[in-house]
Amino acid sequence: MTEEKIMLKLKNINKSFQDLTVLKNLDLEINQGEICCLLGPSGSGKTTLFRIAAGLEKADSGEVIKKNDPRFAYVFQSPRLLPWKNAEENLTFVQKNYGLESEKSLRDLLFRLAKLENFKAAYPDELSGGMQQRLELIRAFAVKPDLVFLDEPFKSLDMKTRMNLRKLITVIQAETGITLFLITHDPEEALLLADRIYIMAAEKQGIIKEIKIEKARERRKISDPELYQHLENIMEIFSDLVSDLEDAGAEIKRLF
Repeated sequence: MTEEKIMLKLKNINKSFQDLTVLKNLDLEINQGEICCLLGPSGSGKTTLFRIAAGLEKADSGEVIKKNDPRFAYVFQSPRLLPWKNAEENLTFVQKNYGLESEKSLRDLLFRLAKLENFKAAYPDELSGGMQQRLELIRAFAVKPDLVFLDEPFKSLDMKTRMNLRKLITVIQAETGITLFLITHDPEEALLLADRIYIMAAEKQGIIKEIKIEKARERRKISDPELYQHLENIMEIFSDLVSDLEDAGAEIKRLF
């Protein structure tokens, strides 16, 4: 990967919390215009890495290099909307930081894409959870970011809403070239969305595998041989817990 194409680079990142080492000598690179996924079980350090990459937390050592000081936005697992502002005011509030509050046409487009055009005057507590998350997503794109950090943005949503929001971000990304950095627990979601997947494991304090996917996003199906093979490989990596449970079968039977 040439330096000119790199949007975000992490070099030799180390992070511990008291006696617990979370990240050790971690390296990661993301190209401009990529959708990159961090995939791994809970406790593998994904959110810690994310917060370090976004500048929300400091590493104990190592470097975080962002190309040309990009404008970035962060979408949290749960919406962080301003409850005292209505839906449109939530967008204009963040746009003001970049002198974009006059771009009503951009806000109108985002509300239409998220199917929230009839709820601009609604306050967050008047919206369903899925609608709040849609608003959270379009608020991130309202600042015309170069890089968006998405920390499990679909985690608590139903399947239909997840599918619609995945489509929403991929359409915006395809037309704008915005770089997306996404955390997910879902291997299928990672394979359908990402150009590059980094798999993390707690016992290794970092990344254990990198997967690159060349197939065009709109033509991907999990049943395709290439993606299905990747899925099998990922499930094999995550099979340690299953093996431990199978080994404990006799003891479970005896104690229960």
